[in-house]
Amino acid sequence: MTEADTFLFMLILRLPQPRQNQCTPLYFPPPSEPKSSLMRALFEKVTPPAQESFFCKEFLCPRFESPWHFHPECELTLIVESSGRRFVGDHIATFQEGDLVLLGPDLPHFWYSEPATDQRAHSVVTLFRLDFLGAEFLGKAELGPIRRLLAKAARGLQITGLTQKKLLAPIRKLPRLSGMPRLLGLLSVLDALARAPGRDLQPLSSAGFIPLLDPLDEPRMNRVLGYINREFGACHLNQPEAARLANLTPAAFSRFFKRKTGKSFSTFVNEVRVGHACKLLLESELNSTEICFASGFGNVSNFNRRFRKLKETTPSEYRREWRR
Repeated sequence: MTEADTFLFMLILRLPQPRQNQCTPLYFPPPSEPKSSLMRALFEKVTPPAQESFFCKEFLCPRFESPWHFHPECELTLIVESSGRRFVGDHIATFQEGDLVLLGPDLPHFWYSEPATDQRAHSVVTLFRLDFLGAEFLGKAELGPIRRLLAKAARGLQITGLTQKKLLAPIRKLPRLSGMPRLLGLLSVLDALARAPGRDLQPLSSAGFIPLLDPLDEPRMNRVLGYINREFGACHLNQPEAARLANLTPAAFSRFFKRKTGKSFSTFVNEVRVGHACKLLLESELNSTEICFASGFGNVSNFNRRFRKLKETTPSEYRREWRR
């Protein structure tokens, strides 16, 4: 994981909203809203308790029941007990005891407990806004590593290896702290994550699920990412035009883009297109052929090949897994 993913992160600062302390979701569609098999993420309103700058709570429930949802806060979730499937953006994976994930703002997600199990759904959930200590806090020089960590978390990060093992106890302790020890505890956890080796921070969702631009980032990369974001659904999107927008020769652009993103231009575009196809598979009734062309692929065989390479399943199997 490179720092290049910073260019894929939109910092959106919003005022906090009230939150109730409960295991179940905080928002449901009104009764008049028709039921649908489409996977539309629900907005969750979150606010820390009085006299606290961020939300941290230990949940103990029969099973995880929150729906596919999102919120403007970053989320750090530790699974103490339970197993099932974890859905983050367009990423599907199994989870079990000790699963630790950091999510950036507005990234849809939910944890699904297997119904036939005697395990409880036991977790520690910490939510905080990017500006929870002030709009300028993350801009301080000392906070650079944490700022880059949260940019990477825009795709969701699974924390593994020695980093995960070291952080289990401090995170379990957080809900029982208060005042300055509580705040320092969170900052200590974020600092440990920011200093973790890249192999311990595994990105989850693909680039197509991320708000792509930050107006504070360098203009050259913004122009290229803006072009991809606008035109990925069109077959005429091409690397020479991206190089022209970056004011670079084709060869120089290839080196520049690989250095910034860790991927070739074509690989990155294919990830964005497959990510968009995943959204359409979840949120529309379009068939695979229609989704293929709506996502910018020129033919169905190429679409199926790229999709299987990135998701290790077919588009139809992916849709069935989500709606199961």
